[in-house]
Amino acid sequence: MSTAATKFKVNAEGGISDEVCAEIVDSIRVVPNFPKPNLQFKDMSLLLANPIAFGGVIDALVAKYAKRDITAVVGIECRGFCFAAPVAIALKVPFVPLRKPGKLPSKSIGVDFKQSAGKGAAYFGKDRLEMHEDGLKPGSRVLIIDDMLGTGSTMYGACELVTKVNATVVECACIVEVKELAGRERVKKYQN
Repeated sequence: MSTAATKFKVNAEGGISDEVCAEIVDSIRVVPNFPKPNLQFKDMSLLLANPIAFGGVIDALVAKYAKRDITAVVGIECRGFCFAAPVAIALKVPFVPLRKPGKLPSKSIGVDFKQSAGKGAAYFGKDRLEMHEDGLKPGSRVLIIDDMLGTGSTMYGACELVTKVNATVVECACIVEVKELAGRERVKKYQN
């Protein structure tokens, strides 16, 4: 399903078999020129529809973080929810959704953050993430999960929101990373 020109590597750190890693790679479809010309969209709908691949992703994340004293898992709207919620269940910790503005029914807290087109590029706009005011307890040790890490702008905003409530970001996890956009560099100060 992935194109020959696009190479994927699964970083499972011993959590899943080589066969399941191959299933995951084959379940990520690359859609050229979407949503704009010259972009390569990584479509994970096939991964979510494949119980072996989807389960393998969850198993890999759980194996990686089971011994890290995680006390809450945060998922970023909306595809991050698909991966963060099952990981939270497996780790037996709360799942906390981060949403776009105006989507939460109770009193919320949020952060505004700048969007960019990648390392060295100018900022082109701003966005906002929110969570319920009582979503995380101060002192929580948080794993943040999203489906994709591109420029790191959204993940950075999530980190800012988590630390705003005096919680600690243990690590940021994603299913696909677009390395050329250097998002990991943007959030490295939050990796503990």
